[in-house]
Amino acid sequence: MTRSFRQRPSTLKPLYDTVTIRSMKMMMGLVTTCSFLTLIGLLADLRPASAELQPGQVVILANAKSPESVAVAAHYATQRTVPFSHIVRLDLPFRDTLTRQEYDDLVVAPLRRALQAGELSSTIRVIVTTYGVPLRIEAPILSKDEKTWLAEAQSWVKASRARLEQLQRAFEQMTPESPKTENPPTTSAQEILEMARTMALLPRVDQAWRTAVQHIRQLSQPESEKALQELLRLTQQYGGWGILLQKEAGAGRPGSPAENLTMAAWRRLLERTDPYWAGLGRKPIWLQRQLIYRWAERLFGLRGVLELASAEVDLLTYTYADASLDSELSLLWWDRDLYPVAWRWGNPLFQDSAAAPTDLPILMVSRLDAPTADLAKGLVDQALQAERSGLQGTVYFDARGLKNKDATDTYGVYDQSLRDAAEVVKRQSSYPVVLDNVEATLSQPGAAPDVAFYIGWYKLRSYDDAFTFKPGAIGYHMASAEAITVHGRGERGWCKNALERGIAVTLGSVGEPYLDAFPEPARFTTLLLAGKYSLIEVYYLTSRYVSWRMVLFGDPLYSPMRGRSHPTPNSGIPLPVPPSERPLGDPPVTLSQKHRDHKEQTTMLVKLLLDAETGSSKPPQ
Repeated sequence: MTRSFRQRPSTLKPLYDTVTIRSMKMMMGLVTTCSFLTLIGLLADLRPASAELQPGQVVILANAKSPESVAVAAHYATQRTVPFSHIVRLDLPFRDTLTRQEYDDLVVAPLRRALQAGELSSTIRVIVTTYGVPLRIEAPILSKDEKTWLAEAQSWVKASRARLEQLQRAFEQMTPESPKTENPPTTSAQEILEMARTMALLPRVDQAWRTAVQHIRQLSQPESEKALQELLRLTQQYGGWGILLQKEAGAGRPGSPAENLTMAAWRRLLERTDPYWAGLGRKPIWLQRQLIYRWAERLFGLRGVLELASAEVDLLTYTYADASLDSELSLLWWDRDLYPVAWRWGNPLFQDSAAAPTDLPILMVSRLDAPTADLAKGLVDQALQAERSGLQGTVYFDARGLKNKDATDTYGVYDQSLRDAAEVVKRQSSYPVVLDNVEATLSQPGAAPDVAFYIGWYKLRSYDDAFTFKPGAIGYHMASAEAITVHGRGERGWCKNALERGIAVTLGSVGEPYLDAFPEPARFTTLLLAGKYSLIEVYYLTSRYVSWRMVLFGDPLYSPMRGRSHPTPNSGIPLPVPPSERPLGDPPVTLSQKHRDHKEQTTMLVKLLLDAETGSSKPPQ
């Protein structure tokens, strides 16, 4: 029996072409890509949606200190028939960035109160931020307790890692004829996350241990007896009683003659505490920390200590905890201690990810913002025009001609996805398609006239005036920090300049997002063409992360293809369930229950461990 405190790794790439970074394993989900045939299949068997987003499910945020912000909010409410009672005026500074404390006090708290007062907390699925509402939030500042917890966790990481490296050498010395495990090259992931460093070490120790187990099983008596005792001693240090009770360590099964009273007592303790260890590394430990770590080592060994401490270090290291305000607002009903603020978090709406009935909702957030308030108002005007008359123009994909090496080659995956997206449009629509498949970008004036839809890369914060946009045009450029501001004079990023030149929908990042934070082009294109989803649903179904640095500009209810899609024959492959069809529940009630459950979980674990340490249920050593 072992317990893992870590989360799934993913393969990420930053968007700086000037920096060579290997495919690296990180937290929060695995980058995957659809084959072209699968994407085509996604367009098949389209049925009318049983529900679609309604104006009554939208709340609009305005900056009460900015008349222009209030005007943009009122304009959107009028054009989309959103009730004016759904406009929430917040007292906000007129600047791009808020501190985390300002965000909590000036945005989250009053917005929750407003939704509860209006009996809207179980209705609202979409938040629209407007011109004048800040764009970014800074990383939190550690509290006094958090600083103490971080220092403790770092100390446990350092000590347990050093001892595990010693154990690896000891296991290897037990099998002198076996080749020593070589340390793989350090990846950039290990410069970002403590858990990435842990995940690089543990497989090496585990392999050395398994090799030693197999070697000693092959020894003859009495040679094996002494070696077996030493192996058991080292194994207990490595994986605690949890690993000793596994078959690999030579222990008996529950109730068998080989299982003595000591083993039976430890097994009972493991079984009793197991439900309370689960998920312990998802938030910092706030109660009886020394006790919990002491028993983590006894039950799960140095491996368990390192995993738990590494998770805590990552949770409390706020180097990467800045975010766009909009992405953070997706977690309006999630208190800060219920999700990993310190790093981006896997979006439960991505790819129709299954959600537990007790989960808090993920709200969908889009921004009506631009260099001027009039341009911000124009985003909904353009959307309505395109819905009435159809989105006209040409579709452009600007790839780089990169070869897709394998599924971990994120650059190759995304470049191939651009080519796949071009094929999807050709097969599923009558749009003229231009695919540029060379390294150079579309950069010359007039190179991309009459744009209806564009996705491409890569030129960092240096907008090329090559595009003219048709009303309702949609497009995004995959590069870092293209949405760091849409108001600054002289800003050369894609989002500000594309909005200034008339694009109706775009998206970008307010910092380094890593490539897989962008919607994969073929996925985004496929769902957009399906005509079953509004813009905001397409974005959230294809975006891997929330509480991160991405932001969507445009009318969230915009649906240019609704009623205009042309599906292929039935392939039997269903489309993702629209977020508008998923249950919302009662977020305030669920939030209170989450806090009660976590408190009870930690309290019960501490009670069981204290009883095991000092009470009648203490297992024999």
